[in-house]
Amino acid sequence: MPNALRDWADLSSAERTATATKALTGAAILVLVVVGWLVAVALHGIVIERPATSVATVDGEPIPASRYAEFLALRRFELGRLLAETPPLSQVDDPNHPQAQLATLTIGAVTELSNLQLMRTEAEALGITADDAAIDAELDEFVRGPGELPDDFEFEAAFADVRERTQLSAETIRGFMADRALADAVARHLAADLDQAPAQIRASQILTPSEEAAETAEAQLDALQPFALVAEQVSQDTDSAADGGDLGWLPRGVMPEAWDEAAFALRAGVRSRPVATPLGWHLILVHEHAESRPLDDAAAERRRQATYAAWLDELRAAADVQFLLTPEIVDWARRELPDQAAAPASNRQR
Repeated sequence: MPNALRDWADLSSAERTATATKALTGAAILVLVVVGWLVAVALHGIVIERPATSVATVDGEPIPASRYAEFLALRRFELGRLLAETPPLSQVDDPNHPQAQLATLTIGAVTELSNLQLMRTEAEALGITADDAAIDAELDEFVRGPGELPDDFEFEAAFADVRERTQLSAETIRGFMADRALADAVARHLAADLDQAPAQIRASQILTPSEEAAETAEAQLDALQPFALVAEQVSQDTDSAADGGDLGWLPRGVMPEAWDEAAFALRAGVRSRPVATPLGWHLILVHEHAESRPLDDAAAERRRQATYAAWLDELRAAADVQFLLTPEIVDWARRELPDQAAAPASNRQR
């Protein structure tokens, strides 16, 4: 008989029980140690490593996943509120539609964050800053949101509700608003030296997603259907369709280059053939020309935005931007998002 079995046989019942108990206790402790180690490894990945993982680098500077998750929460909340205020029959195919932006948010957020990093670096080089008053104004606008507010609106209560729904701190939200205020300061700086009374046209457009759709709209116009009516029915430019396609007065540089080339070459009262741009296919009707005209507020704002976008494009072209977003990071960031994005209806007038 093997020694171990002989020794076990020689033990009393009490001794056997004590020995078995020690063995089971040792095995349980070993299991607990292994499980604890595995949990610690998992928590280290979720709590420490995952938030610090880069979703992109801009000229070697990382953008951490924690910032990405915060930005997703902020933008999802903001777009959810916009969607609640958007007419249900609006053109969802419009890339500026809140639903379309929500659909591309997980990827688009990395582009927006890298743009912000480029902007901050260049703004510092230019000596441009945003003061507290500008940041406060951005924060106030963000908390108020779209739509009409009730008479008993209280900023602090609304801000607390925003923080609860986004699960973001006041400092984090204010940091994003500081970026917006700084971007606005840069845009104003870039537009300051532009001609304030440039050549302009007053125009309308019909925007369609394809050449075939543009030709169909063109056939309706050839059949003497009013331009404004066709624009209301088919144009995917949600900002102008409700006004019959009216864009108001526009200087060069606000619309895509191909649009400008076609539109500024038209005589007053003449309509273009379909014009292709990155936005889609356009039918353009020019109402008036002005060789020199002071910019109205809407045109000035559109030119400022276009100038800022072109400036960002130049920065991106000269920068080394690396996208490092992975499906694992996207899944982790989505799990970090709060369940409810839109503000409660009780905050709004009915």
